[in-house]
Amino acid sequence: KKQNGNNIIFSSDESGNNQLQLTTSNKNSWRPRMNNAANRVAFLSTSNTETHIFTMNPDGSQVTQVTSAISFAGFNQNEIDFAWSSNGDRLLYPYYNKLYVINKDGSGLKQIYETLDGSYITECDWSNDESLIAIKTNDITGYDSSIKTIDMSGNVIDIVVANSIGAIGGLNFSIDNKLLLYTYDISDYQNSNYRQLDSHVFLYNLIKSTTTDLSSGKIAGSNDFDVRFSPNEAKVIFVNASNDGVSIPSIYSMDVNDGNARTLLFSNATMPDWE
Repeated sequence: KKQNGNNIIFSSDESGNNQLQLTTSNKNSWRPRMNNAANRVAFLSTSNTETHIFTMNPDGSQVTQVTSAISFAGFNQNEIDFAWSSNGDRLLYPYYNKLYVINKDGSGLKQIYETLDGSYITECDWSNDESLIAIKTNDITGYDSSIKTIDMSGNVIDIVVANSIGAIGGLNFSIDNKLLLYTYDISDYQNSNYRQLDSHVFLYNLIKSTTTDLSSGKIAGSNDFDVRFSPNEAKVIFVNASNDGVSIPSIYSMDVNDGNARTLLFSNATMPDWE
């Protein structure tokens, strides 16, 4: 949630009860990613004017900085994302046109991929069996985006979206590597503020190469973005907000197969992770 200009990380059960503030109000902290195996929450925050990955206990205690030599960077700090390994021992993150893996204690930093055309890697996700990585690339303005899957050697396995006009985001694998969630602004609108007009949630079948639009029930004039699978993958969790660029966002869930049963979970909130 954003309060007094800072993003502050909270946790809660899915009914909105037992809300707990995890990060301090006087520091900007965002993009929480929980890993149950490690029993740690990774998140982004600033240190010496740079963005770095930190981890903390689920109650907000024992905050530890993970990245140091190479920070976390891309075209827009609110859009960049990272991923845990399934067993919670490593983290995957981008730095402009390069993709790095690092141990959760900050050791073992290693580059595993670099774009050939210099495009930025803005988002990534790591499959449960760690055999596949999904990345979203874009130009310096955030557009001309592509989504592809690669193996751990950097070989391209599948191109999900190629050189799109509109904004793209929200990568998340299903546990069996058969499905990939993402969002796409079907209006194909572009501007210098990266404003989106009609962003939809899509479910891509990696086996059949088919795509399903889950946002048919979306309110006109709004965007769906920041999508993730629920723990049992029967639903997805996502953010909806007016496309005016200033309205308060809220977190919803909906059915994974058809986008039905859109349900408000949290008001004035964004960047959800459901574990």
